[in-house]
Formats: sequence, structure tokens, C-alpha cells
Amino acid sequence: MYEIGPLTYRQGCVSVWKENNGCREDALMHDRAIVGVYTGTPEQRGDQLFRAWVNAEELPAVLNHWANVLR
Repeated sequence: MYEIGPLTYRQGCVSVWKENNGCREDALMHDRAIVGVYTGTPEQRGDQLFRAWVNAEELPAVLNHWANVLR
């Protein structure tokens, strides 16, 4: 697994993990990923708010949702 991000917002952070299956250039938009959302900062994570496998076509909407929640 490798981590993409984290994306940091005022009220928390979002991390995206991908399986290391050859690290194709297009993997982010074509494979499933694990999305984790936490309070706090990447260095000092607080409570976990969300963690799930997300299909590639759902990833932009999920990231957009949490960006709005954590802004």
C-alpha cells in the first residue's frame, strides 16, 4: 500500500491509500482506494470520521464531500 496525500483542511485531514500493483500512472482514477478521514493533523491524527473502500468513479465525489465538511 502507498499513501496519496494527505489532504489537509482546517478541521481535519483526508488520506487515500492505494494497493501497490505496479504503480501505474492512471491507477488513481481507475482502481479502488481506501479513503480515511480524521480530525487533527496528519502528524497528530485525532478521531477517525470515515474509512472505506471507494471505487474510482466515486472518489472525486467522496473527496469533494469531505473537503466541504472539513473546510
